[in-house]
Amino acid sequence: MEAFLKRPLIRSTSLPLSLTHNVQDKKDNTMKVTEADLSHVQYLSGFGRKSFIHAYQCTLPLEELNKYINHAFSETTIREEMIGSEATYFVCQDSELNLCGYAKLIQSPPPKCINSQSCIELQRLYVGSTSRGHGVGKLLELHTESYAKNKNISSIWLRVWAGNTVAHEIYKKWNFKVIGEEPYQVGEDQRTVILMCKSLS
Repeated sequence: MEAFLKRPLIRSTSLPLSLTHNVQDKKDNTMKVTEADLSHVQYLSGFGRKSFIHAYQCTLPLEELNKYINHAFSETTIREEMIGSEATYFVCQDSELNLCGYAKLIQSPPPKCINSQSCIELQRLYVGSTSRGHGVGKLLELHTESYAKNKNISSIWLRVWAGNTVAHEIYKKWNFKVIGEEPYQVGEDQRTVILMCKSLS
């Protein structure tokens, strides 16, 4: 994964205090999460593509992989999601103003195994390779959790590829529980995903 380019200071959003998260990493550098806006579309698209390819290039045919990311991570798709309020993105920056990860929440139909009447999907959570192990992922997860609670949402659910055991263990540490599995289509290729859920009550 390539190092992140420096970006101008991220515009702070007018979030309630409970949605402002800062943490110091192991080098005592303060990191901050804010809600993304249209100025972040290029970063979300480019970094999202790289992260998805890095994670799944060994499990999906390259043609199907490219077909999927060309739509799911296109700047047009992300911009439309933001403008239409279909999804909410959050970005993390380090003390040097580098963007080092992002998360995406989206209101999507939950699987049948999720009984909650009020839930939201954590569809993406990506951390840059040079920032792993410094609390970026946890900081992003805490922010999405606070955002959901502020919207009176009672649970967060997600899908993880069955073979991604590292991610399984991380989400378990964050108190997500395995609730089932299902097939997931990427282009013409199908893989099994694990369904996980976390109660916010």
